[in-house]
Amino acid sequence: MILKRNDSGPAVKVLQRNLNKLGAIVLVDGGFGGETSDAITDARVALNRPGPASEAEDALQDALAALPDPLPALTAAGVTFIARHEVSSPAGYRRSFSRPIWPEGDSGVTIGIGYDLRFADEAQLRADWRDQLTEAQLQRLKTVLKLQGTKALADGLRDVDIPLRSAMVVFVARSLLDTIAKARGIYPQVDTLSPPQRAALTSLVYNRGASLTDSGDPARQNRREMREIKTLLAANKLDAVADQIDSMSRLWDPQSGLVRRRHEEATLWRSGFAALQLA
Repeated sequence: MILKRNDSGPAVKVLQRNLNKLGAIVLVDGGFGGETSDAITDARVALNRPGPASEAEDALQDALAALPDPLPALTAAGVTFIARHEVSSPAGYRRSFSRPIWPEGDSGVTIGIGYDLRFADEAQLRADWRDQLTEAQLQRLKTVLKLQGTKALADGLRDVDIPLRSAMVVFVARSLLDTIAKARGIYPQVDTLSPPQRAALTSLVYNRGASLTDSGDPARQNRREMREIKTLLAANKLDAVADQIDSMSRLWDPQSGLVRRRHEEATLWRSGFAALQLA
């Protein structure tokens, strides 16, 4: 069955899930709109299957379905969940993150999805990006390794444009694998959880870090829930973890995107119980 622009339904959701195996980070909403069309354009390039972006023929759908999951520990759905919270959408990535930026503060110049060049050396940069960037681009980025970022440094590299798919390859292979390891360091039970629950914890640690020690105002105890999650996991009280993730919303303004992220992580955690029952 050919799926076309403006189609909707379960078959489109399957297509969107399979596009996310290629790092498309499309919203799985069952509607074949502009985001899905753009993802098909990228998929055709990646799979060397020319054709229109406005439709997905059976051969393309079959090729996408046959792709392996990029990170089985989280699944493509979990990877997409975290990436969308970092860059909002494919269009958001292309608009704000495809070229080097300086996120301000102590960060260095950052590329792709949160890849901070202040904390990379040339060997790591090449290991992570050599298959995604040209030698000329690597040489340009090498000039800001280990440096405190500034707007001027980032602006000087605006000619380096990193496609979403390239950013996602490194996000999965470097950033998320590193974050899963950090999560395992404080929550050793992570490998026994369902993929949605692993994704919820990985999202939390990616965003907040792995420290369990309070900082700032001692009365606020800003790591209280992270410590309590450690206790709950050790006691196998999995059903109480989502409430602790929800509780972290106390730390930010109610309108903050971080409040929405915590609530969505909690919802993702709860959805993981069904996945455990099916395992």
